[in-house]
Amino acid sequence: MLGGVAALVRPHDPAELDRAFLEKRRLHLRTGQADTFARLLPWSLINAQVTLTGLHNGRLRLVRSGKDLPYETVVGRNKAGQLFLKPAALQDQINQGLSLALNHLHHVSPRIAALIAAVERRYRVRGGANAYVSFQREGALGPHWDNHDVIILQISGEKHWRCHGFRATHPLVSRSYATLAEAGPVEWEDTLRPGDVLYIPRGDIHWATVAEGGHSAHLTINLGGLRAKDLLRTLAGRLEGSNDALREEVMAFADGAATRRQVAAQADLLRGALDQPDLPALFTQLDGEREAFQPMNLGLDRVLSDATEIHPAARAPGPAPSKLPADQRRVLAQLLATDGARLAALKQDLADMEGAAVAAAVAGLARAGQVWLLED
Repeated sequence: MLGGVAALVRPHDPAELDRAFLEKRRLHLRTGQADTFARLLPWSLINAQVTLTGLHNGRLRLVRSGKDLPYETVVGRNKAGQLFLKPAALQDQINQGLSLALNHLHHVSPRIAALIAAVERRYRVRGGANAYVSFQREGALGPHWDNHDVIILQISGEKHWRCHGFRATHPLVSRSYATLAEAGPVEWEDTLRPGDVLYIPRGDIHWATVAEGGHSAHLTINLGGLRAKDLLRTLAGRLEGSNDALREEVMAFADGAATRRQVAAQADLLRGALDQPDLPALFTQLDGEREAFQPMNLGLDRVLSDATEIHPAARAPGPAPSKLPADQRRVLAQLLATDGARLAALKQDLADMEGAAVAAAVAGLARAGQVWLLED
């Protein structure tokens, strides 16, 4: 079962990934969890995303070396005027090096969403998940850097990665390079195999290729970290409630001297708050800006078994909601502590509760949208 970061990097110590994240240092781990990773992104899920609707809403991109395939190449129109995706044309393009980019999979797959929620709780970031599937040597993207950190999980096949190091400090926008010469000398390279994890920090130039005759499917977890502007915006918002000067309109129409005096007074208030900020409160407020996951478990709450996986949906650390009944709060607190569990393990962890009471609490949490219930 793949619950959180500890399970993701097992048998390695999750502190290795924690340190790499803090130091913004590239890290490659071989976990040997090929079968577990495969359950995150099965071929059935990949194929279900290859639809005309996916092309229209941006959740599916058909890409080769960073360039999108012209829409009409794989889309036809029948005699009734209806558009349709042409499977033969798509297969032909795949044979020529086309890759699939599957975006926002955390809004599609409960298993992936549960992993994203666990990563967000640990690192206090805004997470997301995309997948890239290639059947020829060329990957979906050429050399580029991202404006956020990424954790790459190799799901199927193999992919050879090359990293060229940093060209910019804390870049605000992503950038692609037209040629390898522009990307500079390779600083690190290795082949990712199923079950491998690769952490690449923001700004590190990277790209990947598939071996001749091979294929690759990998999942990319995006980690959008907080920046100074996020803290300042949140701090100013919290101060407005108790400071008349910060609620006052900044009058661009006034003469320059008056506006400068007004802004100086507001800046003094902000500086004072920055000297001793209530960081836990600021981070909690920023956590709350992430849109809540809303799991649907219709029917699953009625067929619980000891093998059922239970994953918390909370996207931020913290106590279980006080509005929940006591048994549900206790069960959810345990699930948050372990980043999920199978029902059998949960019963063992809460041995002083009756097994039936644990199962009933899980069913209640499922109906309340606090957890995902997953079956193999």
